[in-house]
Amino acid sequence: MAYRGLVSRRMAVWSCVITTTRLPVAMAPLAFVFLDREVSGGYTRGAVMAAAYTAAEAVGAPLLGARLRSRPFRREIAVGLTVCALVFGAIALAPAAPAPVLVALAAVAGAAGAAAPGALRAMVADLVPAGDLNSALSWESSLNMAGWAVAPALVATAAAHGAATVPFYVAAVATLAGAGCVFLLPEKTGRPDPAGPRGGVAGQLMSAWPIYLTSVAAMYLLATVELTLPALLEQRGHPVAHSGPVLTGFALASILGGLLYGLRAWPGGPERHSALFLYAMVVATSAMATAAALGVLSALLLVAGLCQAIVLISRNLSLQRALPSDLHPLGYSLQYAGSGMGYGISAAATGLMLAHTRPSTTVLVAAAVTLVLTTVALLRPRRSATTPAGTPVPAAPGDTPRRRTP
Repeated sequence: MAYRGLVSRRMAVWSCVITTTRLPVAMAPLAFVFLDREVSGGYTRGAVMAAAYTAAEAVGAPLLGARLRSRPFRREIAVGLTVCALVFGAIALAPAAPAPVLVALAAVAGAAGAAAPGALRAMVADLVPAGDLNSALSWESSLNMAGWAVAPALVATAAAHGAATVPFYVAAVATLAGAGCVFLLPEKTGRPDPAGPRGGVAGQLMSAWPIYLTSVAAMYLLATVELTLPALLEQRGHPVAHSGPVLTGFALASILGGLLYGLRAWPGGPERHSALFLYAMVVATSAMATAAALGVLSALLLVAGLCQAIVLISRNLSLQRALPSDLHPLGYSLQYAGSGMGYGISAAATGLMLAHTRPSTTVLVAAAVTLVLTTVALLRPRRSATTPAGTPVPAAPGDTPRRRTP
């Protein structure tokens, strides 16, 4: 079985760090909303805190990720996560602090740990054989999706049966545990290879812009579907309460899709997989916007969830090939920031469109935007930043070697 190669003490520690550091990120936006509801009885300040958190993540990820080219990974990750844990604890201890203070704390929490996802993803290449990288990234995607599936229920349960500060204590403890476990992993400095290409860093990073663009496109569509689903169900005459179970099914389908993709090396290579399944996701969501029956709508969203997981994993594999190893954490951080931007832009656009048009139209417009962005990225010729023109490009699992031409 493909995942047998991931069974090791180091991978167990790495999986623990991924889980403990990603769960707080998934909990934070909803936790801010519940905190404001309990303290002030409103939602505005919580929404502003969530926006500050995600915006700071998008800005902090590439800025802090750039530091990893010349600094020890473990120290940088641990310091950022420790700061994030302390800020979560401060919010829990002072939930009634003035709004500007809480918004600033939310921004610091988002920025401080923003480089960790990209750095941890880059570290996995040193933890498993090259042939198991596909399975490792699929496993990481499944862990992330599991966190996003569990987080809303965890926050809502804690807020309903305890206090709105409980999720912040949980987030602080989990993040601090992840920071400590990082030192159980082998060091990775991320220093540039002296024998590698001498091109400018910015040029190498920007050579992978189609990957960043499709990441934005995938997250734009995902956000629109999530935010529009309650209104879409209401438009079709279904109870809005069904949106929770339907979105849970979407998350479970994403977990399953990630695990299935990691079972073997599939023909065609990751770049083709990303484009193919993003197109399939567009088709599924477009059909969902026009479906009337709840069962059909739910089934189409399950298909979209399966496709979305494969898109995300294949994007990670494509970026692994497109950039030299010392730029992997920064490239992943840019991709992470792009995904956050895609979600944020989609949230703003969805809110505006829902005020002036029907939910089904909103979803169809998002699908059309995603289709255009994906096609632009697919049609643009790409040259690997790690390989000069005219030299062979290493084949990805399931791909065939080919030669770059000027």
